[in-house]
Amino acid sequence: MNRIMKYAAAALAAATAVSTLGGCGQLEKKAPEDTVAVSFGDTNIMLDEVTYMIRSMEYTYESYFGSNICGNDMGDGSGMTVGDYIKQMSLSQLRQTLVLNEYAKKNGIELSDDQKAKVDEAIEKLQTESEDYLDAVGATDELIEKTYTENAIANLVYMDLVVDVDTTVGDDEFLRKKIAYVKLTPSELTETTAANEATTEVSSDEDSSEEASSIENTEVESESVSKDVTTSTEEASSEKASTEEASSENVSELSSEASTEDSTEAETLSEEEQERQDAMNDAVDKILKEFEEGNDAADFISDYQNDSHFTATNSEISISEDGTAVYNAAAWALATDECTVYKSDDGSIYIIRCLDDNDEEARQSAIDSEIESRKTALFSEKYAEIQDDSSKFKVDEDVIDTIRFTTPVYVAPSEEETSESETSGEETSESETGEEESTKEEKSSESGESEEALSEASSEEESK
Repeated sequence: MNRIMKYAAAALAAATAVSTLGGCGQLEKKAPEDTVAVSFGDTNIMLDEVTYMIRSMEYTYESYFGSNICGNDMGDGSGMTVGDYIKQMSLSQLRQTLVLNEYAKKNGIELSDDQKAKVDEAIEKLQTESEDYLDAVGATDELIEKTYTENAIANLVYMDLVVDVDTTVGDDEFLRKKIAYVKLTPSELTETTAANEATTEVSSDEDSSEEASSIENTEVESESVSKDVTTSTEEASSEKASTEEASSENVSELSSEASTEDSTEAETLSEEEQERQDAMNDAVDKILKEFEEGNDAADFISDYQNDSHFTATNSEISISEDGTAVYNAAAWALATDECTVYKSDDGSIYIIRCLDDNDEEARQSAIDSEIESRKTALFSEKYAEIQDDSSKFKVDEDVIDTIRFTTPVYVAPSEEETSESETSGEETSESETGEEESTKEEKSSESGESEEALSEASSEEESK
């Protein structure tokens, strides 16, 4: 369940554009549209709106974590279920939207005609492409229009509050290098370590670049998505000597050291172990030569994926100087087109090539993430200043308690539907395939795409 805490912010960001909608839950003998669930000063928010807001967020969580997630414990020691958390965050988002819209009224912040057009486009896109989603959460045209308009205004306020954010960065402060590597994992490690690394090893600069420049309608206190995901759960090795440029001579030395460093150990190597070492060293020689000739790992990796002595994987990532991957120091020492070989303590071997020692795209992404972090921090300060007395926002807990999570709103596609989708994808053109997404991705991105449109409208106005 810790996974839920780790990715909660990401799921909330995806739900922002539609999360302040309401919908019809399982209510007995009630008229949701006539039942006050929340009040904000003289403004009443009815149960249907709050329910739809919660159902929208529920849909997002279920699409990420499974249809039965809402009854699970959060795993943070609070005793709160995921359903409870969804309610709490939905109400926090609602409160923030109300505060920002009130601020807009007091300060004459309004949508321009162009921004209104963007809102209309976002709504039309949602209604056209997301019929299943809208049916699942019980959307109405009125609630959709109200929600998107209020979110767009909240975005305008956000941009107004962070307009003075410091965007200054040092020339080399966010330097990134793009590398390619092939990793050879000894066969005895494949089951215990290789699978884990496949899910954890990502670039330290594979930033969450999709974090909106617009306000994410989460409570200020909500933790944002980590922007610099570490390249590995492994701690950085102290083997700084491995940063030397590799050559065929290096590889020979590596092989020699592996067999002679401890003569006693070498003498006790089984025939099978020696055979595995020889196979890996031979593969290192060949892969290094491929890299030195400028060949792409994707073009030759298949030659090494059926060897019984090791598992071969490859990747292209951008790294930072302070990255925590076990091979990071060795890779960072490389200039463009230089190669090296790094052997980790567990026996795995990385053959690394530097593709670009100044990855400008990754650098810009890192800068953008840094500025977004500064905006978030500045907004938190400003938001704290503009909030009125907390007693102004009142929740009728008895009414909110009538919203239950008895039936999932998200239903995963069947194996047959998934198979049909995959088959259809194979028949599409390359460009079409790139645009296709799974049902889960479509639904979790619906709000993100819509929010992007709203954010774009806000950004355009800000630049005028």
